[in-house]
Amino acid sequence: MTSDYIRNIDPSNLTKNDWLELAYLVLLQRKIDTVGQSCWSQKIIDGSFNYKNLLDTLIASPEYIMHYKEPFSAVLHRARQTWIRTLPLFDSILDIGGSSPNIEMGAMIELGYLHRPKKITILDLPPEEQYWGRPKYNQEPEYDYSWGTVEYIHGKAESIRSIESLANRRFECVFMGQTIEHIKHEALSGLLVWISEHLSPGGKLIFDTPNRKITQIQSPNKLIDLDHKYEYDPIEMKRILERNGFDVNNQWGLLDMPQTYKNGIFNPLEVYETESLNQHPETSYCFAFECQK
Repeated sequence: MTSDYIRNIDPSNLTKNDWLELAYLVLLQRKIDTVGQSCWSQKIIDGSFNYKNLLDTLIASPEYIMHYKEPFSAVLHRARQTWIRTLPLFDSILDIGGSSPNIEMGAMIELGYLHRPKKITILDLPPEEQYWGRPKYNQEPEYDYSWGTVEYIHGKAESIRSIESLANRRFECVFMGQTIEHIKHEALSGLLVWISEHLSPGGKLIFDTPNRKITQIQSPNKLIDLDHKYEYDPIEMKRILERNGFDVNNQWGLLDMPQTYKNGIFNPLEVYETESLNQHPETSYCFAFECQK
């Protein structure tokens, strides 16, 4: 409909208002809204309107960037990359749910973790059941690198206590990147107790997860992913951690959305103009915690 409309336009007959409407149709793929109409119409009236400024403004707008340059999912991925680069070196890491479909080193390093531990142990579902699909490589062998080794263990996080190969192990860090929301809510406390028992002295539990305070505005009647079992908000998660023997030592927000939080109207354009990694977990799309027992 829009393309037919544009093809039938005679450029020689266009008024400034026509150019305004056409720019929105072509660049933003929608009709101009009342706020935009009022703003640009005033410029036409007071003589400050020019075509270059109109086009430059629309191309630089968050809406245009989201549609054509960097979608919301890419902004979130970039925020997670920024966050993971802040994490310190650990010699031994258990990454729960940390399989990558692409590289043997796992999702944590693929995301951009700057350090190379002596040992990364990745616990994930069997290859045919993994979230991103069957990986492109064999997860049976242990992978040796100049800096250390990566091994895969298959099983469910909810049943971690029954995995014999982990029973007597200790880790400096247990990491869960966007994993907690895939674990059954009623099983989380048992998993946290197991993690507490298997952290080395001074060890850390580190994870990030969607913030239900925001995702409920985005998706009020269902969770944002069909595989999610439960989505937490930061206050609820802190209470669960404290009940199971953890203190939160550090916290982050990923993609701050204060207006969405305040107004109860989900506006993805907001994240293009706010801090991607911040200290506001309550108002951010995702939050991340560093915990210690």
